[in-house]
Amino acid sequence: MEVPSIFLNRILTQAAKKNASSVHLTVGSLPVMRVDDRLVEIKEENITTVDIVEKIIDSIANETEKKKLKEEKEIILIKELASGFRFKINIYYQKSLPSITFNYIPNTFKSFSDLKLPKILNDIIKLNSGFFIIAGSYASGKTTTVAAVIEEINKNYKKNIITIEDPIEYLFVSKKSLISQRQVGKDVKSVVQGLKHCLNEDADVVYIGKIKKEFNEAVPLVLDLAAGNSLVFMEVNADSSIRAIDKVLDSIEIKKSTEAARFSLADVLLGVIVQKLVPKIGGGIVMAVEIVLATGAVKSLIREGKIYQLESIIQTSRKEGMISMEKAIDELIRSGEIKQEDVESLKLDN
Repeated sequence: MEVPSIFLNRILTQAAKKNASSVHLTVGSLPVMRVDDRLVEIKEENITTVDIVEKIIDSIANETEKKKLKEEKEIILIKELASGFRFKINIYYQKSLPSITFNYIPNTFKSFSDLKLPKILNDIIKLNSGFFIIAGSYASGKTTTVAAVIEEINKNYKKNIITIEDPIEYLFVSKKSLISQRQVGKDVKSVVQGLKHCLNEDADVVYIGKIKKEFNEAVPLVLDLAAGNSLVFMEVNADSSIRAIDKVLDSIEIKKSTEAARFSLADVLLGVIVQKLVPKIGGGIVMAVEIVLATGAVKSLIREGKIYQLESIIQTSRKEGMISMEKAIDELIRSGEIKQEDVESLKLDN
């Protein structure tokens, strides 16, 4: 039987050479890596067995983490493997068998220009307060975008930045700004507790990563922060601006009346971007971005409960900097960066 660490280092090294973003180990299948948003089998390896997966888990997880995995049947870890490379590792069960996904975390930050982020973000990061949503489906690059935003503030402005993450992915070093990164379960008991701490601190910028269990309790506190003296960025799993806003509103309405919830969000919302990664012609991936800005017209629709009409506002507000996902993808096709068939295959995959 091959030593698990040797096997793991070998496949992670292969993945690194091919610029893969992730590696998947599922019992009964060949190891698979994601390259340019496509799944590719590592055919040089053998079929993954229960024994090899269990031994890898035993080698990378400590006793506390193994206990949590046994209780919850899923755990996300951040570990340094394969000569110091950082990975977000998702260990979970399917068909009562363990599986592992390794997602590579770059040790450098991408810039706004690298990611081709909307120019409006340069204006957003100068503000002293407000609420900005960064949305997208799983593995759409939301955390990479947030990291670019935080690092841009860190390099250029004197701000007190607090992040609440589970787990911490990108590691920041304070530059012009002071950055405190708090991991849920290690540095702070819960997202809600972390947000209450921010309300009592002089936090200038707050970033909240994906919220797993406390979304409904956390969002009202997020809006309180944004209504005060904090600029708040939050990740939301949603594939459109309308769904992202609806998700936030639904959580507020649990504690407030429907009308109060709509007014609370409209008062602080700065905008929403929604991301989708598409394979690029010639290799690599490119990001399509939907942009909604909280103009007077958008705030009025939110207050009136007419979220469904946002689509028409997006379509007619290009001069203000808005663009729909459909239009963003069309522009990438016309510019020769992506193919129509690749977009269609993504729709089928989803």
